[in-house]
Amino acid sequence: MKVHHFQALVIGALCLGAAVLAAESYNQHQQLAELQTAARNAPAAPSPSLRRDIGELHTTLSTLSPQVAALKDAQHQHTSAQATLGQQLDELAASVRILQAVPPGPSSADLTTLAQRMSAAEAALEKLSTAHKVPAASASPASPVSDQSKAKAPQPPFTLRGIETRGTIRFVTALPAGTHALSTVHLLQPGDSLNGWQLRAIREGQAVFHVPGHGDRTLPIP
Repeated sequence: MKVHHFQALVIGALCLGAAVLAAESYNQHQQLAELQTAARNAPAAPSPSLRRDIGELHTTLSTLSPQVAALKDAQHQHTSAQATLGQQLDELAASVRILQAVPPGPSSADLTTLAQRMSAAEAALEKLSTAHKVPAASASPASPVSDQSKAKAPQPPFTLRGIETRGTIRFVTALPAGTHALSTVHLLQPGDSLNGWQLRAIREGQAVFHVPGHGDRTLPIP
């Protein structure tokens, strides 16, 4: 708004100057016409003072004409500059609208929560890498199986690390055996499988997996 106000003031000043010069030029022409009329009505040989006045008036008119032309040229240049500035302002407004339409990125609270979860996962992996042995998972079959099947049931091909909740959905975090990298952690929900073991249910502190050929196995969740 300040730019447009300044431009309006400049244009007004130019127009006022042009009007003043035009009025002065008109007055000089009027005086010249009066002097010419007086000269025609005067005797054949005008007086020296009249000749001097006519000469001064011609000089003044010849001086004012370039000034009026220069003022018109300056006004034309300012009008062109104002049109260019208006186009730039329109382009800037369009860019602002495009930027406002871009969806916002994650908030600082989201980044802080993500950093805390990554720190917790790294601490858990560090603890796992320094442990002397992986604790054996207790077998609590949800469905009856034979004693022979229990004896031959394989050990879980992964280690459960905990439960993670996203909204209303709960996941079991599992780290495949022999890996320690954070990128290898899997999020499992009922129906998902990892290394042939299919997660059936998530209970309080327990996860039930179906092992092909051995029935269901219930593993504790740390």
